[in-house]
Formats: sequence, structure tokens, C-alpha cells
Amino acid sequence: MRIAAICFPELRVEVFRAKEPSCGEEFPLAIVIAPPPLTDAKVLGNTRLDVVSREARALGICPGQTVAQARARAANLTVRVVRPEAVQDVLARLAEVALAFGATVSFAMAGQDAASFDVVWVDVTGCAHLHAARYTSNDSSVCEGETVLASRLAQVFRGLGHQCTVAMADGPRVAAILARAAALSSSSSSSSPSPRKSARGLRHVEDSGESGRALVVPPGKNALALAPLPVAALPITAEDVRWLAKLGVHTIAALRALPRVSLAARLGAKAPVVFALAEGDDRAPLAAYVPPEIPEEEVSLEYGISGSEALTFVAKTLTGRLASRLAGRGVAASRLELDLLLDVALIRASEEAGAAPYERTQRLVLELPSPLSSEADLLAALRPKIDRAVLRAPVLGAKLRAASLVHKPQAALSLFESAPKAERVLPRLVAELAADLGEEAVGRLVLGDSWIPEERSCFVRFEAKSKTTFPGGKARSRSEEVRGRKRRHMLSSVPEPTRLVSPSVAVPREAVNVVRHLSRLESVDWWKRPPTDVTDVRRAGFDYVHAWVEEGSAWVELDRATGNARIRGWFD
Repeated sequence: MRIAAICFPELRVEVFRAKEPSCGEEFPLAIVIAPPPLTDAKVLGNTRLDVVSREARALGICPGQTVAQARARAANLTVRVVRPEAVQDVLARLAEVALAFGATVSFAMAGQDAASFDVVWVDVTGCAHLHAARYTSNDSSVCEGETVLASRLAQVFRGLGHQCTVAMADGPRVAAILARAAALSSSSSSSSPSPRKSARGLRHVEDSGESGRALVVPPGKNALALAPLPVAALPITAEDVRWLAKLGVHTIAALRALPRVSLAARLGAKAPVVFALAEGDDRAPLAAYVPPEIPEEEVSLEYGISGSEALTFVAKTLTGRLASRLAGRGVAASRLELDLLLDVALIRASEEAGAAPYERTQRLVLELPSPLSSEADLLAALRPKIDRAVLRAPVLGAKLRAASLVHKPQAALSLFESAPKAERVLPRLVAELAADLGEEAVGRLVLGDSWIPEERSCFVRFEAKSKTTFPGGKARSRSEEVRGRKRRHMLSSVPEPTRLVSPSVAVPREAVNVVRHLSRLESVDWWKRPPTDVTDVRRAGFDYVHAWVEEGSAWVELDRATGNARIRGWFD
């Protein structure tokens, strides 16, 4: 079982800085993970730090120190409290993004399972060939594919604004140990921008720039990869680490040389797990994470905003997060709901002033005629709704929800055929028009099953996905419509006008120069009108001709009973 572990050493720092952008990277920062009622103002000097930033680590501040000890080294240290559920929500989102690389994902917060950093796992068994740059008869293509896969994983999460290290090995615990070890050494070790093969047969992809760091352990080489790591990387207590250090055992390779019987008496119930991991044997299953059925993203604001530009900036953040989750699922959104949390104080003030009672949440709903999934397309579709929205009060929070999801078909790119631009541009254009003009004003022209000119084509809204209704006829599904067009050819072989005129324009009979007789209608659809309606055009007789009039080439209707002529369309 091939598992990729993505370690996020500064995830909690990134969560806080995303909430408070004013606290930039130039300030040393320490994070305390605690539930209520602990707040920033209630942090005492004896409170232990959970995570520190790189700037704080450079000043000698380490996790586990008290606030007093840390501020003795850096007086300008900023200490903030982050809720555990905030970190868990971010990890769940990152795990959903990882679904694009494997069918099973899982995650663990720091402090669980002896983890010192937050980790996301993804099962990539059998996925190497999808990323291999070349294919050969030996295992080199598999190793090459896993190297590319690990590098792409690092690039994706780095693109989301997270520092990460990626390790791929046989088993989740070994992969997590290697990823955490790489995260600890990334700040001090020098990196090479190109892949290299070490003497132990391990494949490294290191880049301190945009792609992050990645380590790929070939199948069956877990023991070689774990040998140089310190014993503290294994799930043993700090007291056992100090006891082993007194014996001169500092690495996992030295630990494997100790007698198992005496060491088991010291380690106790953890001895079988520690021995198995030291030998590289990791058969632990992944606790699969199942994402929620309806993905949604939420953001809270420190102060109320009321302008469309500020609200669009907030929507950009939400659409970016939602698009990454949709990409992981391989789906697209056909309905978006943007819930705006309004300022309660101003709402109550307006109610006290005698105005109509307002709800605390204002919802903007957007029905997408064509499903969208990318960040740019979702934001472009939401922008007209936001610009037209009349806010009842300043917004203190926003929640974007993809209420309806559809499968997004994937098509392989061709090197010899140009990709049609309409498939990329039209869905976004139609969504923008629907949001700006309204869903009822955007649709398509459908060929009608009738010989009557005004019913030959029909405007159908895009949201009418199940049924299509024609004037004077019954509803038909799209599949029936397609089958009907293939079975019945209502269009004749004579020329058809390029433009119809509604209402028709009367023209003197002597001004009509007939070029060609096209068709004749007699008692068409007579069953749709009562027989007493003698003026019904459906029962009258008409001739349709191609004629020249003063304005140009026209499609003219001639009444055989009266001889009157009316222009019904034009030939361009």
C-alpha cells in the first residue's frame, strides 16, 4: 500500500495569519491551541506554546516552552489562541483537495497519534502510472511517476498558501514520520532544485521555492529510509528517548541492534508497534475521511462591510477555496448560494425605528445554466449578483455553498486537434448573462414540431432541464426532442429564412416579385382550435414564396382567399 503523507509544519500559524493579515511574517508568532473560555487576554505566563513560527524558532523559541520563557528570548513575541475546530476545518478542506490524487484520504491534528505536526494522508496505490513521464518494462516508470506525483502534491498545497513537505512510503505511519522529519530539517538543510538519487536508493525532490519538499521511498525500502532518523521520531515517550540516549542509542538503526527482550520490558505495550516501525513494517489502515455532501466555505469579518467591491474580495477567497474542493471531487456546481451574515445591531436599530423586521441572514441564489468549477468562472458568475444586491445592513460574515453538484466529464487533450474554445468560454458567458439579466432571459432556440411559422422555433430557458414545452403543444423531454428531430424532418428541402419578422409586415401585392414558390399550408393543426373559430390562421390556406420586395429578398406569405401579402421573414 503506497501512502503519501503531506505534513504542514506551520498550518496553525497560517490559519491565524489568514484571519489577521496585519500580523505579518516580520513578527515572531506563537500559537496556543485551546477551546473556550481561554482567549488571547487570558493567556498567562505559565501557558505552554503549541506551535511557533519560523521567525520565533530562529530566536530560540520552541514548542512546549511557557509564554514567560519565550518572551524572555523575544519581548515582541505575539501569542494568540486558535480554536481546535478552526484547524480541523482547514485540514478537512485540504484532505478534500487531496481526493484529486487518490480515492482514500485521511488527516490528523498535531498531538494525535504522537504527531508533532498536522498531517494529511492520501492512498496513491496504483496511481503512479498516471503521472509517469515515460513508460518502460521495468520499475523505473513507477518510481518516476511517484516522484512526479509527490512533486505535484507539494505544488498544489503550496499554491494554496501552505508550507508543506511530502513523503511517499509503504504505510501511513512511516510516511508521516518521514514527512515530519523532512519538515524539521527543511529550515536547516540546503536544498537542490532538481531531483537527485541518494546513496540509499531514495528519491528526493527538494525545492525551497514554489514546489515544497518531497521524498519518495521505493517499495520495500522503508527500513533504509528510517535508519538515520532519531529515535524520537518513533511513537515513544520523551522519558524513553532520554533513557536510550544514556545508552548511546540516538538513531533508529542503533535501536534495531538492541536486544528485543530487554527493550520490550522497557517500552511495555508499545514495544510491538515500535519494533515493527523500526523495521519498516507498517500495515496500519487509513481511517477514511468522508467529505460532506454539500461543500461550503465560510469566512468571518472583524468589522462590517457594505460595498460591492469589498464583498467581491471576500467572495474571491470563498470561490478559491470552493473551487479547490470541487476539483478534488471531480464535480462542478450548478447552483450557488451565498449567505451574508448581517450586523444584528443595525438590524435591531432599524426595527426599533419602525421599519419592517429583517432577517439576520440575506441569501443570494445563483442558478448556473451550465455547471462551473474553476475559481475564475465562479467569481465571474457571482459578481453581477453581488453588484446588484441591496444589502440591508453591513456584512459580518459570508458562507458560500455549492447546493447542487453535477459530474464534470474529463477529456484528454489532443496534440493534433485544437480544443474548441466554446466549451471553455460559453459556460462562463452564459452564467454571467443569467446572473446579470436573470435566469428567465437567457436560453436557447429549439426547433419546434410544427409547420406554422411562429412555432417553428421556440425560446427555452436553460434551467428547464427536464421538460421542454412548445406553444400549443405538450411538454417533451430533451431525449424525446432529440429522437423526434431525428425521426421527423419537419424542415423541407426548400430554403428557410434566416430571420423571422414578428409581427408580420403587410406589403402591397403588386410590389411582390415572386422568385420561387416554397410551400403551401392548408388546415394545419385544425384539431387545436374549435371549429367555430373561422378566423383561425391554422385552418386557412397560405402560400409561402421567395420574393423580392423593395427592402430586399423576403419570405412572403400569400393568403389565397384574399390575395393579401405579408412579409414573414428575410433571406440574408
